[in-house]
Amino acid sequence: MKTAISLLIILISSLGFSQNDKSDTITIKGIIFSEVDGKPLGNAYINYTSKYKYSMTNENGKFEYKYLKKKKDLNEKIEISALGYEKYDTIIDLNKDDIIDLFVVLKTRFGLNRQKALEDINQGEINILLSGGIAPVIYKGDKKFTKKYQVNFIEYGCEAISERSLIEYNQTVFEYLDKKFGEKWRKEIRDDVSGL
Repeated sequence: MKTAISLLIILISSLGFSQNDKSDTITIKGIIFSEVDGKPLGNAYINYTSKYKYSMTNENGKFEYKYLKKKKDLNEKIEISALGYEKYDTIIDLNKDDIIDLFVVLKTRFGLNRQKALEDINQGEINILLSGGIAPVIYKGDKKFTKKYQVNFIEYGCEAISERSLIEYNQTVFEYLDKKFGEKWRKEIRDDVSGL
């Protein structure tokens, strides 16, 4: 009988604690999008600064985090980042709702997109962007290609560039080259150019 009463007391106590824990838990969730194509952005990091905790978006750009709130917590600074995108910071009020939905569009670093490519073309700067490592890679035929088609190869080296923005920028330049030179340039360009 003592064992049954002890188990009942433990069960009631744990239910009481779990209810308190539930009221102190806030669900922070959302979807992160890329400004390049408006599609969800996988592998974006969400940093909850006061907790030193992270979560990450899935392939659909979604994330969810159960935030255990302490009594003194009033708000939380959240930093969202992804490779090749500008960091986004926001502060959320922890006393407002039990579920907080965030919908964020991340901007690309360097503003590389279709619009930037069109602006560069209009200014006579015909650039083909390369994503590389620390040391730039230069091929034997690069000098001949750039002179013949009046383009520049720009390599960002170890700077993180969004692959989506790189492709969108380059594809806009490729449309320009197709109109000006036909498609013969495609057989002469180096193989490691994104967006071909």
